[in-house]
Amino acid sequence: MTGINTIKLLPDLIQKGLQRKPLNSSTEIRLTRLCTQRCRQCSIPARTTEPATMSWEKFQQINQKLKDYGSYIGFISGGEATLVPHLDKILREAKKTFRLSTTLVTGLYNQLNTIQRVGKIALDHDIHIQTSLDGLGDLGDHLRGVPHFSDTVLKHMEWISTHRGNSKSLLYANIVINNLNLHQIPELIRRANDIGWKTTIGLYHTLTQSTRYDDTLILRPGKRLDRLLEHLEDNPEIMNLNTYIKGISYYVEGNPIDFCAFVDAPVLATRTTIMEDGFVYLCYGDPIGNLFEKSLKSIFNSQDYAHRLQDYRSCKGCWTTCYTQRYLLIHPKSLKEFFHRIKKVSTLKKRRSDYQ
Repeated sequence: MTGINTIKLLPDLIQKGLQRKPLNSSTEIRLTRLCTQRCRQCSIPARTTEPATMSWEKFQQINQKLKDYGSYIGFISGGEATLVPHLDKILREAKKTFRLSTTLVTGLYNQLNTIQRVGKIALDHDIHIQTSLDGLGDLGDHLRGVPHFSDTVLKHMEWISTHRGNSKSLLYANIVINNLNLHQIPELIRRANDIGWKTTIGLYHTLTQSTRYDDTLILRPGKRLDRLLEHLEDNPEIMNLNTYIKGISYYVEGNPIDFCAFVDAPVLATRTTIMEDGFVYLCYGDPIGNLFEKSLKSIFNSQDYAHRLQDYRSCKGCWTTCYTQRYLLIHPKSLKEFFHRIKKVSTLKKRRSDYQ
């Protein structure tokens, strides 16, 4: 975050801070439940909402409400976002709404001409692109529920990277660690890095209403995980904070986490997810309101929001990139951690320019 960007949010931050209300620093808009993959960790394609995809008119409606409240970091996703016919217009409009950054989240598993068209729009407008790369070969097909998963996605990743030009778009692949793919993680990181993409590391979980349980994916403590974490710690090719990587084994061993991003840092660390039917979610639990029907301000002032935070006070904690890492980012435990965050951002910007 540059000094100019910090100045942009300062008045809003002060106001929301005094009110102890979310800045709405991070918002994900899931445009559709339709998807081209059938991932073992995801339940979105099983949703039955009608219509299956948010219309352009409905998007405009919630987009205006996000502008009215203030929105800073935005993620446009699905399902598979590239299946949305009006995605082009949505990306252009979202870029104007989110004051700091906009990211397109796509599985990149679609027809090449679709990926090329959408990818070009994102690159032309400096919109970041995030994809998923959880496995290679047969394992990738098994985890993502489609044939030729890794070959297809890596080919599309390379096309986007090759056509990046002078775009300021950040390209990164999220790799979700599960009990089946531990041995492939170093190779997945290398393959992404070789074609100009950074990586983030996440953990398989079943916290939210869009995830599903699969016992074979649950991480277990042991030497396999320990060896991987040793490889990941201080790894310059991943974007995660070291404090996040270091905390994985502690969490997997079943130890409680004594903080919640939503409860302990509501102003800066609250992350909202808006589904295709307008319902707004935090982490686990029912929605706290519907943005088609209410303003974001009224939703954050509602009893539903207050009750959800009360529920979270009794939670044993999580260790996710979406929630936990956001809290860790703004709560360094030492000067060393603080300077590590600065170094991470600086290195990331440099490496992004190296591939242009």
